[in-house]
Amino acid sequence: MNRKRFIIIGSIILVCFLVFLVVGKSTSKSNETLEKELISAIEEKDTNKFLNLFDSSKKDLKYSSIGAKSILEDWSRELKGNTGLIMEILDSKGSHYADIEAGAKYHITIKEKMHWLFFKDYYLDTSASKILLDKTAESETIYLEGKKISTKEFGKNFFPGKYEFSASKKFEYTTVKDDNNITVDGDGEEKELAFSFKGTTVEIPEGPESLFVTFNGKETTMHLNPKEKQNFGPISENDTDKVEISGNLPLISEVGDIKIEDVNSIFTYNGTEFENTKFDNQKLSDEMNNFIKSEFTAFKSRKISDIKNVTDNFISSNKDKYNQDSAFFIPEHRENTLKAVYYDKETPKLYINDDGELEMTIEGIILSRNNEEQDELEEDLTIELLYVEKDDNWLVNDYSCGDRYSDMPSENAMDSYMITKY
Repeated sequence: MNRKRFIIIGSIILVCFLVFLVVGKSTSKSNETLEKELISAIEEKDTNKFLNLFDSSKKDLKYSSIGAKSILEDWSRELKGNTGLIMEILDSKGSHYADIEAGAKYHITIKEKMHWLFFKDYYLDTSASKILLDKTAESETIYLEGKKISTKEFGKNFFPGKYEFSASKKFEYTTVKDDNNITVDGDGEEKELAFSFKGTTVEIPEGPESLFVTFNGKETTMHLNPKEKQNFGPISENDTDKVEISGNLPLISEVGDIKIEDVNSIFTYNGTEFENTKFDNQKLSDEMNNFIKSEFTAFKSRKISDIKNVTDNFISSNKDKYNQDSAFFIPEHRENTLKAVYYDKETPKLYINDDGELEMTIEGIILSRNNEEQDELEEDLTIELLYVEKDDNWLVNDYSCGDRYSDMPSENAMDSYMITKY
C-alpha cells in the first residue's frame, strides 16, 4: 500500500514537473523567438505585436500605440527591408552596429530575466519620459494627432516615439494654429512642449490712406500708408485670401478685394490689382469724354499751354519733347473732327503700382472724320489715370491711340460700351 501511494505521489510530482517545464518553457521567450516576433512586427507594422515584446509598465502607457507606430515606421524606412539587422541594432552589449541613425534606435535594448527561476525570458526595454508643458502651452487647448488631450496627461510618462501636437490661440482677427512634434527618444530625459503661435502676416502695399483693409468682409482699423508697407496679422495661413482692400474714390463707387497670390509678396508684375471694382460708368464716361474733347482741341492748336491745361500730369513727363518743334509729332487724327468715343465697360482696371500710387486704366475706341477726305478713322484708345490723393482727383498719366485693325463692334455688342457722340 505504501509502495502504491509512493508511486502515485511520485507520478503526480513528475507530471507537475513536466507541466512546469512545458508551461515555463512556453511562457518564456527565447532570444530566437524575440527576434522572430520583432521582425514580424516590423514587417507588418503591427503595433500590438511590437508592444507585447515590452513589459507591462511600458506597453500599458496610455499613448504607447502612437509612439510604437512611429518607431515601426522609422525602422521600416531605415532598414529598407533588411529586417534581419534589427537584432544587431538592439544588441544590449553594444558589440554590433548596423547602418541606422542613432536617433532612430530610441534606446531600445534586449534584456533578459529569469522566469520561474529556471527559464530565461528575453524582452525589449526602453525608458519612458514625461513631456512638460511650456507656459505657452499651459492655458491652451492641446490636441494629439487631432484629438483633444487633457493637460493632466502630461504628468504621466510617454512611450518613446514621435508625437504630433497642435494647439490654437485666438487673436484679434482670427484663430492661429501651431504644430509641434516631440520625439521621446528613450533616454529617460524630460521633453518640453511649446508653441509659437506666430501665424502669418500679409504685406499690405503702400497706397492712399483713403483705402482700408477688410478681413472676412469686415472693415478693420488699418488704412493704407502712402510712405511704407504694413503687415496685417497675425492670421492663419488658410485665411490669407480673406484679406481685402476697400474704399471709395472719385469715379469709383467701391473698391473690391485685393488680389493676393503670394503671402510673402503680393505685388504682381503690374502692381497690386483689385477685383470686383465698381465704377460709376456715367461719371467715368463724362470725365473721359471731357478729356478726349479737350485733347483734340489742344493738339489742333499746337500750343503747349493748351496741351498742359488738358492735364498737368499728362504733359509733365514730355515737356522737353513738346518744347522742341522738330520733335513735336502730331498724330494724324488730331487734324480730324471727333465724332464719337466708345469706352469698354469691361476694361476699367484699378491697381496700386510699385511706387504705392493708385492707378486706373480704361480702353476704348475713338471714331473721327478726316476733314479733307471725309473718311472715318477708327483707333484703339488706352487712357491711364493717376490718383492724386491730396486733390482727391484723377489726372491723366498716359494716353495712347493707334490704328484699329478689327471691325467696329456690332450693334448687338454696343451695350458693352459707354458711348458719347459729338
